[in-house]
Amino acid sequence: MSKKSLSLPISILLILAFLLSACAGMAPAAGTTSGPAEAKTDANATIEVWIDAAREESAGKFVDAYPDKGDKVSLTTTDYGLLPQKILFWNNVGGGWPDASFGGPQIVPLINDAAHSYLTDLKPYVDPAIIDGFAPGSLENCWSEGELLCLRNDLAHFVLWYNATKVKELGIAIPETYEDLQATCAAVKASNPEIQCALGQENTSFFNILVSNQCPFQQILGAGELRINATHENCVKAAQWLDKMSQDGYYKITNMFSADTSDIVKSDNWLFMPSSSWFGDYVIKGTYYDPADPAFVGKIGVAPMPKWQGQEHPWVFWWGGAAWVMSRHTQNPQLAADFLVYMTTDVIKEQGTYPAYMPAADEWLKNRMPTLTYLEDTTKAGEVLKSEAGHMWTMATEGPVDIGALFGPISAKINAGELTYEEALVEWQAVLVDGAGKLGYTPVTDGLSDFESK
Repeated sequence: MSKKSLSLPISILLILAFLLSACAGMAPAAGTTSGPAEAKTDANATIEVWIDAAREESAGKFVDAYPDKGDKVSLTTTDYGLLPQKILFWNNVGGGWPDASFGGPQIVPLINDAAHSYLTDLKPYVDPAIIDGFAPGSLENCWSEGELLCLRNDLAHFVLWYNATKVKELGIAIPETYEDLQATCAAVKASNPEIQCALGQENTSFFNILVSNQCPFQQILGAGELRINATHENCVKAAQWLDKMSQDGYYKITNMFSADTSDIVKSDNWLFMPSSSWFGDYVIKGTYYDPADPAFVGKIGVAPMPKWQGQEHPWVFWWGGAAWVMSRHTQNPQLAADFLVYMTTDVIKEQGTYPAYMPAADEWLKNRMPTLTYLEDTTKAGEVLKSEAGHMWTMATEGPVDIGALFGPISAKINAGELTYEEALVEWQAVLVDGAGKLGYTPVTDGLSDFESK
């Protein structure tokens, strides 16, 4: 753990960033999760903020923007995934809570319960116009009983990355539906068997396929209730599609960071990569291709994810993205809120990830996109990123049950040929229900109609 004042030089530490959702806690109960700060408000009080190393340098710019406030902010660079466990410890000893924290996708529901009693309402301290400026649905997981418990940092919504030069060479049209993608891949395999039509990250690609067809595998219904219906017909249809695509060799679900995958991409024998908005800048560029290679200029295209026949537009999942939260124990809530607003609306314009705050995203698209010379068409890519940001199916909320951890052992069985994706839904349903119960939630194992119009 490293602590730095914003008025001092900041060093970068390597951390493990993602949240451990195995932390046990009671299910949320209305009226017990937040409220006024417990400590007496003091506008001169210092605050401590937990962050990850990736945000340390940009957080240091707060002092330049607000020199009168910078010396009142200290940063603790650490594994913020430990926050839920640490909160329980601090509650026992009666002190030690950070005033604010950066957090992984599941941090809000995990610490939004009576056992942790950590979060407080940001709404009194944030301009309503700023709240309204966040992308539709991006704050879905931040609202609870009318209170705003977090501000979204960035979005990591899925888009369809594609090999623009290879697509042009083969004369292939970008598929607009999942049915089109299946037909395109069948035709490609028949004429060019050496080409891998689609590549996707294990687990997250499956979750995206489920979300694309509005599969209700985990949805927060209210205080203490989760809908877990992973065997719904929407889920089955999506799983059957992926089974067919995988078994026919059209869609390779794999570790996208492995040497084998890198070899496939570097050989130029690939067409489509459904993945998050950050994947092009952080993986395709650098991991797969040398940014200095002239052949990489204009190499990569970006298109909307396919939709299912009958849908008006795609629904997409997200891989990553995070939020900022404020403690109910802070003595200086306005300063803590000001810092969080700065990180989510101002400095985010310079980050590599797509901002959740729409005015910042517009500047990001205007200033950053033209510099990404590896893109086939930066204007088109920017339009796609912006449009798809509004197509996240936020009803598939970032709930407290760690879907990735619970699906991991099941995924291993799929890889070993012991289960199909369709068969895996039954086993996944059982462990999700069990996981919800262990966290104190009542699982609702049927239904979807109340979400269909949202």
